[in-house]
Parts: sequence; structure tokens; C-alpha cells
Amino acid sequence: MQFKHSGRYTKCSQLLLLLLFFINCSVHAQDSLKNLPEYSLPLTGEKLVIAHCMTNIIRYKDHPYEDSGNPDFYDKTGNITAPLGGLTQVKPMANDLMANATLDESVEFEMRAAIRSGIDGFQFYYVLGLPDWDNIIKAYFRVAEAKHLNFKFTVCISHPNGGTEALKVAEYARRINGIMDEVGHNNPHWLRTPDGRLVVYQWLGDGLADIPADKQGLPDQFYIARAYKRLADDVHERFACVYTINTMINKQKLDDILDYFPAVWIWTLPYSNDYLGNMVADECKARNRNFTGSVFSDFYTSKLLKKGTWDMYHTANEAADAGISNVERKYIITGLSYNFRKLFEFGIKQNVPIINVITWNDYPEGHHLAPEINHNDGFSILLNYYKSVWKDLPSPYSDRDVAVVFFKKYKHNITPKPYNIPVKSFQREVIPTVWEDSIEVVTLLKAKGRLNVNGQYKEVAAGLVSTKFKMSDGPVNVSVSRNDIVTVHFTTPEGITSHPYRADRLTYSFSSEFNRFYKDLYPGFTPEYSHEYNPGFVKSDQNN
Repeated sequence: MQFKHSGRYTKCSQLLLLLLFFINCSVHAQDSLKNLPEYSLPLTGEKLVIAHCMTNIIRYKDHPYEDSGNPDFYDKTGNITAPLGGLTQVKPMANDLMANATLDESVEFEMRAAIRSGIDGFQFYYVLGLPDWDNIIKAYFRVAEAKHLNFKFTVCISHPNGGTEALKVAEYARRINGIMDEVGHNNPHWLRTPDGRLVVYQWLGDGLADIPADKQGLPDQFYIARAYKRLADDVHERFACVYTINTMINKQKLDDILDYFPAVWIWTLPYSNDYLGNMVADECKARNRNFTGSVFSDFYTSKLLKKGTWDMYHTANEAADAGISNVERKYIITGLSYNFRKLFEFGIKQNVPIINVITWNDYPEGHHLAPEINHNDGFSILLNYYKSVWKDLPSPYSDRDVAVVFFKKYKHNITPKPYNIPVKSFQREVIPTVWEDSIEVVTLLKAKGRLNVNGQYKEVAAGLVSTKFKMSDGPVNVSVSRNDIVTVHFTTPEGITSHPYRADRLTYSFSSEFNRFYKDLYPGFTPEYSHEYNPGFVKSDQNN
């Protein structure tokens, strides 16, 4: 067939060629994001513990904790949430100390407490629409530099939903550029890969991208990676994105992720024999990607939620108005210290470059390590021990015996009265609930010793050993002896009860290191104690 050489046909041919050019360019652009060589490069130059930090959950003058973590609503009387038995079931120790503190003093406390817990840096929960949080992040950089604190920072792009990709990328870019313009791109406190990429976390971060109805045969992850590439370009950086896995996925979905991202982390999936991390870690090794380990201590929300949803009553007034009949709390069965220990042991076995702590300070969800009167220092002691094993360093407790006790305040089948707010386990039960109907003591002994818990004796070996005892009402008395010499002795400030007045499934821990751990933590800091079910508590009983 011959074409007439008219101007009309010439223009049509030119348009067709131009269209084919743009299609080819589009395909080339798509292909250019898949399996980049940099995805196989190391994520860190050294092993690091990085904690997810809730940016705004911090106490300083004129900035209280959010209501679901505010100690003003802890007690069952004397506040507007009394009809609920008290909204919050956590009590951060920093509240009184930092009530009149400056922002800089507050972030210094957070970093010093985190460092003592074995944490090397924060990835900040980073959401759209709250630019004032950037001032908190800038303060962390400012104080870390001024006080010569060896601490790393990055952002965790979190559920960026609503609006178009272009608008969301523009807002994040504007704000991140504002931080970097002040603290500097070359600031040594940024968390970077050895080749200079900025490590950026995601938590449910897929929403940054516009994913078209016609995906042209490409997986969602291409469009997500393209959105993060656009954000990286707008802040004049190269990103190493750590993709979040927040639910069970199959191998095909994982392969799609690893085609376009260099690293992954798993959110709060508890450990079991069929832990998803096995498949994810194996595939990361096969694909030469970075699998990063995750640990979480607990999961029991002080948040009050609309029944059957994750819709939160954000203020104490809203929660009180809703009433007990319209609310519930969420829960993951963690088996006292079991889940935390097994996840850390899994990370050690996989020789991961980063251990992610979920979380530093999310008191409302109850998986915090920051100083608080229920969790205390117990999980931090375990973290410091496991960190030494992971990094092949001497144990920080090699010169002494240590004991850490974990328990719930009441057995799982007891009905609290009169404030029985429903507690809903929202994941497949992989750890039996009855495992939490015990007193667990984790010992770190120099040599074999005799463990005594409330008059029950058991012989325990050297090293880390977890030992279970029957629950009984009252405080828990723990001692370790060897050759008739007592090396450890303490009584918990909190007690166990058969008659709880409110639902409360938060794990309580206490250790023989309590006084040593909190001594000289920060000028003016003194620890507080939970003793709801130990009315006879006397501070001098703590002989650790």
C-alpha cells in the first residue's frame, strides 16, 4: 500500500512516531526501576537497633501526651474517664519531670533513655498534614549534635492516604527539604547506607502512589517505587526504602516487593514455628536483598476503639461519651517475654543488619520500651543482652546475676468488675493464651543457681533461661542463690490479683537491674511504680 504524500498524512505519521516514542520511553522508564544493582548493596555499615518513634508522643511544656497515653486519665476516679475505669493503662515516667521542660530537654531525655535501652536510632512516624512535627525532628538533630550523642535518625512514611500522588509527594518533599535545609544533608546523624543512600522506612506506605486501573501488566510495587523515586528526586537524595510487611503475604507478592525495593521489615506479627519471617528471610537471601529483623514487647491498647474497627476515640471526652458498651481494645497474645525473645533470636540467627524495635514510645498501643511504670526496664534488659550476642560482644551482665520477672495482673479467664471493656485479639492466635497465666522469670546467671519465686524453688542453668511458675495473688518475690549465698533479691511493686477492677492485659515486668538501670538516667529523674494490686507497697522493699 502506498501513502499519499500530503501534509495531512505526513502529520499523522509524525504523530504516530511521536506516540510510539513516548510509549517506548514509558516502557524504558518502567523497566529502569526493576532489580536495580543498588538494591543488593548493604543497608548499614554496622549492626544497628533502630526503634520506631512516635514523633509527637513526647512530653514538654504546653505539650501533654495524647489522651490515650496521658497519665491524667490513668486513675479510676478523679477524671472524666472514671465511668470507664480510667482511659489510659500506661503511665510514662517522664510526665512529671518534663511537664515544664523545653523541647530540647525532652528530646535529650528520650535519646538518653533509648541509648540505655540499647537503641541506636529512631525512625520517626511521619504523616501528612502535621508539619509542626518537623520541629520535634529538628530538635532531635540539634540536641544530638550539641550533646555529642551517637544516634541516628530517619523518617518512616506512614499511611499517606488522601489526595493525589503529586500533592502527597509535594507535601512530603517540602517538609523533608525544610528539615534538611536546617540540619544539613551531610549531617552525620542521618541513617545512611555505606554508599550514601538515605534509609527511609515505610509503614503502610503504599498510599503515596497513584496506582492506575490499567497497570499495563506491572505490579503495584512498580508504581509505589516510582512514587518514592519521585519523592527522593524532589529532596535531592537517593533513597534505600525499607518496605513494610504488615500482614501475611505469599511468595509472589514478596517477589514483587523485592523487584523494586532493597529491604523489608515486618510489623507486629508474633513469632511462631511458621513465622512469616522464615519465608521472607529466605527469599531475601536468594534475591540478595536486606531482611531486617523486628521485635515487639507487647500489644495491648489503651486506645478505645469503635467495636469491630480500628476507628479510635481520639480524646478522653469522646471515649467517655461513648461508654463501655460501645468500645473495645485490641490485643496480641505475646506470651509474656516469649515473643520478644524469639523474634530477637530469629534476627540473630538470620544475622540481620538492623533490628527494628516496635516501638520506642507508642504507649497507647502498649508496645513501648520507653520508661513507664508497667513495662519498666525488663524488655530493655533483654534487648541489651541479645544485642551483645548479635554483635558478638561481651554480655553487659557478665559480672553479675540478673533476674527479670514478667506477668499479667490477672489470668486471662477472669472477668474484671465493674469495668469490663472487651479485649479483642485481632490476629491468628499463634501463642496460646494460657502461656500468659504464669509468672515468668528470665535469668542471666554467671553459673548454675537456685531460683526462688514466692517460695517455689527451681534449679536454673547459667546464661539466659526462661522459667515459669504458678500465678498467685500478691506481689512477686524473686531471689537467686548459689552455695547458700543470695545474689539477687527483689519484690515487685505490682501484684497479681484474682479480682481486677478493670480490663488490663498489659504485660508487667520488673528486674534486679531496676535501680542500676534508672540511676543517673537524666538530671532530676526518679522512677515511679505501679502498685494497683499491691496496696502495701513500700519502696524500701526493693532490694535489687
